Amino acid sequence: MDYSEAINVYSQQLSETEFARVQEFMLKNLGVKLSPIKIVMVNSRLIKRLKATGIYNFKDYLDYAFSPEGKRDGELERFIDELTTHKTEFFREPEHFNFLNGTILPRFAEGKNSFFKIWSAGCSTGEEAYTMAIVLNEFKLTNPNFNFTIFATDVSNAVVMKAVRAIYSFNSINELDQNLLKKYFLTSRDEREKKVRVVKQLRDQVHFSIQNLVENYSFQNNSLDAVFCRNTLIYFEDNSKKQVVHKLIEKIKPGGYLFVGLSETISQYSTQIKQVSPSVYIKVDTAVPENII
Repeated sequence: MDYSEAINVYSQQLSETEFARVQEFMLKNLGVKLSPIKIVMVNSRLIKRLKATGIYNFKDYLDYAFSPEGKRDGELERFIDELTTHKTEFFREPEHFNFLNGTILPRFAEGKNSFFKIWSAGCSTGEEAYTMAIVLNEFKLTNPNFNFTIFATDVSNAVVMKAVRAIYSFNSINELDQNLLKKYFLTSRDEREKKVRVVKQLRDQVHFSIQNLVENYSFQNNSLDAVFCRNTLIYFEDNSKKQVVHKLIEKIKPGGYLFVGLSETISQYSTQIKQVSPSVYIKVDTAVPENII
């Protein structure tokens, strides 16, 4: 791409008709509602794809991305990666991990279940899933009969691949407890890189895969002890959000837990759940006593 072509690409403006195509695709396929004010953000992010593909206008780019060829070449996947949000961090909203460690795990350990099964739905680049692994592994150290399985999914292949690699900047973990840092992270030998990697022991305990939350799930009904779907539902339009909540609840065991972001509430979407802590819900069952919490 020469200088004049680059100037042409960066001067492109997404028309209302083209933005409507993007909105329709995101809503229909991902359940994500893009408000009109998002047109500037979409324009900015898709300019990168115009430059990368050498396509100099949005109409031709969208025709390509949505075509069978675009899907086969991976451009549709890259389009989705650009327009989905992936903000996360280790021990984000720590109240939830305190509740998991202090309330849920001790009760689970009292029972006769073999494996604690937990799902990070919308795992982004993996920080949440590896935080789960740290918490669960620490609990196992003092409860040797306790075992666990962690599932982690996201709609974006790019962020899942980053999660699998488990390489992060040192700044992302510099506020963690020093004992946890030494135990669960490897520091790059090249001090200039300032990178860390989650140890293999934890990496092996997290099973990552691609999952669109508005599509069918691979989990059996009533099979999970806890699901974290935090700060993800806020991007769904109301009807899609309700459907996703119902599908998540379906997969949780009676007496199991659903975590959402601290700014989110889902009580209005189902009578099968009862709030037991800020943004933490238990799946209600007649066999579960009212004083479960």
